Amino acid sequence: MLRSYFFVPASKARFIDKIKSINADEFILDFEDAVAESEYGIAIENIAKFADRHTYWVRPRLFSRNGEINNKQLEMLFDLGFKRYVLPKIDTPQQLHDIYNVFDYYDITDIEWILLLESPLSLMNIPLLFDEKKFPIKGIALGAQDYAAVVGMSYSPDRIRWARNVVLNAAVAYNVEAIDFASMEIRDLPLFKDEVLEGFQMGYTAKMIVHPNQLDILQRIEYYSPQEIDHALKIGNQVDFSKLTDFSVIMVDGRLYEKPHLTRIQRILDYVRKKDNSNK
Repeated sequence: MLRSYFFVPASKARFIDKIKSINADEFILDFEDAVAESEYGIAIENIAKFADRHTYWVRPRLFSRNGEINNKQLEMLFDLGFKRYVLPKIDTPQQLHDIYNVFDYYDITDIEWILLLESPLSLMNIPLLFDEKKFPIKGIALGAQDYAAVVGMSYSPDRIRWARNVVLNAAVAYNVEAIDFASMEIRDLPLFKDEVLEGFQMGYTAKMIVHPNQLDILQRIEYYSPQEIDHALKIGNQVDFSKLTDFSVIMVDGRLYEKPHLTRIQRILDYVRKKDNSNK
């Protein structure tokens, strides 16, 4: 199943207060799209309530209107002890260098970054963004709506599919978490379910969430068919996966299974175990 990254507007106290009752894997306290500049003070007061702030992600409004890094907001977040940052509007390696220098100047250590890629330029620059090994990049995600707006396209899942594939393949290539984009679909839940399943089947391992209805779908969805699960359980009962090597080829009921097949079967078995544990 996909891990969840749940966005919470930092300026909305009623949403902040509900965090403890929401069973998401990760929370992103949002200072960007959902928060007006006039609400920064309220947002800081709201998130200052958390005793375990280092466990939360925060998305700052990273750049001012003239394109300069918003040092003042970053400094407030540093003072509160935040270590995990979703960095929006990242286009170039120079921007990452400049941001890293801000963290370094304030001596902020043990940090983690998720890059939110929201333009064609950011996608073209992905290899350069990963050139510097010192950058603490833990995951990447596509800002789908912003990407569509920059391109000038009318947004649809089909039109962003190329960009979605680029981000996925880059995450796998650079061994960081592949986080599927945040959908604005909160009413047509069957459509959202199809979107989640497509992302999972593509290879994404997490998804950004903006509404409790979406989280409910994400957690209740059946990611594999009953036939796939029955087949995996049958193979699992006949194979000792701990003894397999990268070159192992086994035969079960007259059919050969190579490493890629066995890896998928192991993934399904892990899914079944996690689901069983969550239902206990």
